[in-house]
Amino acid sequence: MLTGTLKTFSLAGLIQICSGENSAGALDFSIKGKFCGRIGFESGNIVYADFIGMKGIEALRQISLLKEIEFLYNKDAEIGEKNIDVDTDFLIIDCTRHQDECTAYMNKLQNTFPGKYSVESIDIFEYDDPVFVALNLYHVHYFESFDSDKFRVVYLDKNINARIIIVFKGNIVTDYILIHLKDKGMLQ
Repeated sequence: MLTGTLKTFSLAGLIQICSGENSAGALDFSIKGKFCGRIGFESGNIVYADFIGMKGIEALRQISLLKEIEFLYNKDAEIGEKNIDVDTDFLIIDCTRHQDECTAYMNKLQNTFPGKYSVESIDIFEYDDPVFVALNLYHVHYFESFDSDKFRVVYLDKNINARIIIVFKGNIVTDYILIHLKDKGMLQ
């Protein structure tokens, strides 16, 4: 039985294992025990992917960005209607390229905020926010949460089509962040 998280097992490596055996079945993905996506295989080729409302290559790219997501290979899984008709090696390269582009983008993102904002971290949102935990958050393009010393903004960045979480230190006037993201052309 093949099981684990993408933190310890890369999606590219996982796909190579599943496709190398010319297998049929699916990699089922979950967050905190809740099913959230699937990659389906036929004869070792990826023919299906979904992740919280996304389908096909877009879903595959989103899964590739996550680390805390759990997976389980299910050889008896029934997959949905085929939504991918692309060579598996191309998909591996595409996901790796997307990961690299997102990492480079997030490194540059830190410098877009004026000095008055104390940015603690910028990362891909893992759908594990302490306040917002519902998987249906995919349909929300922007939300905020805060506690006594941190202010969090999660938004769908249109430049990389990925959900990003920015953690700021201290109190912030929230309208300024929303306006800043829109002015920089990052918010959908």
